Amino acid sequence: MKTSNRRHSPILSLALGLLLTSLPACKQGSTNNTSANPAEQPMLPATPGPTPQTAGAPNEAAGVAWTIPAGWETEAPRQMRIATYRIHAIAGDAEDAECAVYFFGPGQGGTVEANLKRWTEQFSSPNGQAKLEKLNVAGLTVSTLSESGTYLGGGPMMGQQQASKPNFRMEGAIVEAPQGLVFFKLVGPLNTVASANGDFKSLLQSLHKQ
Repeated sequence: MKTSNRRHSPILSLALGLLLTSLPACKQGSTNNTSANPAEQPMLPATPGPTPQTAGAPNEAAGVAWTIPAGWETEAPRQMRIATYRIHAIAGDAEDAECAVYFFGPGQGGTVEANLKRWTEQFSSPNGQAKLEKLNVAGLTVSTLSESGTYLGGGPMMGQQQASKPNFRMEGAIVEAPQGLVFFKLVGPLNTVASANGDFKSLLQSLHKQ
């Protein structure tokens, strides 16, 4: 029996050595398999992303959504605005027009009538062609205003500079959305806004509840 034990001792030693040698490799292989599986990766702190009001090409607010007309460019987010769309000037006009969209929160922003009056007063020497209209689009009440003349600007609170700009035009709309009033304000040189008026009306007709 003793002779037999001495005979197998080198074999046992060799097997033990091979086992110990393979352990680091097994451990390394296990680590590689874990890192290759995304589900087993450690959770990293989430990077704050843009709010729904500023993400991508924003076209929704207060429980309503709309379709952005083709050719209107979505600009970078601005304070106080849901979105700003730029309309390139037509030949003969010195600057582009823009359509700004505002939503201040449920019950905020004043009444429809007060805002229509304020928009009208942003024009000095109006040409007398102010037009008010009330529409029903997909069950939503939409009040519109068309005005032209010398535009004084919406002021800092509306993200606009105060300036005197003759031969300007505004197409405005106030939507009574499920969560509050949404304001659309297209302003720019007279002819450029006139050429974009069909697109603006299409945007309003695309309004729908979410």
